[in-house]
Amino acid sequence: LKRLDVRVAEEMVDSFEIYYEQQKAAFCGVHAVNNLLQGPLYSEWDFSQVALALTEEERKLMAERGTESKDYLVFMAKDSTHVDESGNFSIEVIKKAITNIGLSITPLTHPEMKDAKKDPHKEIAFICNLANHWLTIRKIAGTWYNLNSVLPSGPHSISDLYLGAFLQQLEMDNYSIFVIRGRLPDPLQEKGNGMRIPIEKITNKGTDGMIKEKKTEPSSGSKDTDLTAAIALSNASKEEQEVLAQSAAAAEQEAIMRAIKLSMAEDKNGEQPRLGGDDDLQRAIQLSMQQ
Repeated sequence: LKRLDVRVAEEMVDSFEIYYEQQKAAFCGVHAVNNLLQGPLYSEWDFSQVALALTEEERKLMAERGTESKDYLVFMAKDSTHVDESGNFSIEVIKKAITNIGLSITPLTHPEMKDAKKDPHKEIAFICNLANHWLTIRKIAGTWYNLNSVLPSGPHSISDLYLGAFLQQLEMDNYSIFVIRGRLPDPLQEKGNGMRIPIEKITNKGTDGMIKEKKTEPSSGSKDTDLTAAIALSNASKEEQEVLAQSAAAAEQEAIMRAIKLSMAEDKNGEQPRLGGDDDLQRAIQLSMQQ
């Protein structure tokens, strides 16, 4: 009976699908949150409404101090700080979208997150930010996945052993890492603007069908590249780690910016449809940036 239960459980895991949104324009914040929630819970229009609400709250607070004050006049003269013309949303918008569904978001550097830093594999998800880019790392059906929307080869699986080293590298690359806690909502069945990928197609090298180039295995024959990378990182000196981090950061940032620019160019030229309604989105962004 136990063997039957194990087999049924394995079949359920194998039938799992990962929801994944690829980068469109500069909406990585929307993609990161939807990849975290495993479904199209938010659109860029929804985020623009959150940005608008936050801006209005700030204006009311400023007005309470006096509408004739210099601070109020300067604040009113500025565009919204929560969204720019490209569609980049502020960290406050990201936090609001996450907390609105009952989850908490806390910096990994917070004193209360010492256990998360020590044993990250015991958490459920992380969301990370560098400049205008957001990405999600989440555990699904017992396995961790890098759901970065700009990965050309799609989602990657991450072993529990390598997770700590991966987060450490992100920190050295100057990413801000946030711990997500609470009860994640059940995955939505709607496809929305993303894709659904059978879990068996995702490896630590990427997603079958999205990997453009296949790299040969190391001469040692080792199949656990995550373990190899983790050992190499842990054995490196602090100076070597900093050099590796700087090199990795430069390469990653270049790849991210190239992917975002390409996505925005394709969107502008009409080669790919923009998420949601173009007119509605532009009106939302303009509205949220009004004085």
